[in-house]
Amino acid sequence: MQPDIEIYLLSCPTDKIISWLNERFTLLDKQTPSAVCTKLVMSYENQVIPVTIIEQAAGKRFTSILFDTDKTPWDDDISCAKEAYRTLQCEIRCNLQSWSEDDNQDPDQWWKINDYEEGPFIWK
Repeated sequence: MQPDIEIYLLSCPTDKIISWLNERFTLLDKQTPSAVCTKLVMSYENQVIPVTIIEQAAGKRFTSILFDTDKTPWDDDISCAKEAYRTLQCEIRCNLQSWSEDDNQDPDQWWKINDYEEGPFIWK
């Protein structure tokens, strides 16, 4: 299990993202601390899942979704990205593998899913 899950969505409205999350989880709380940040507290199988949605997180067109717990239904970022893509039908990017401080993974190595391809790529 990863300590958290984070995915990046290309040109996907926050309202659409929240609708997907509401279908998947139970919404307990929603706050909007800024124009580009939405914080949610969700519930899944009696576990609390803090979620942060940040618009323009990677350039002006990518929105980040951070599930700040290891209690999600996904084993890794790629599993979450695949489900998000099936539901939201927008390009999704995520880390190729779980991150750790002593990891020798290339930080530019990512996983991408869109209408044309799915697989690893270098995001610079």
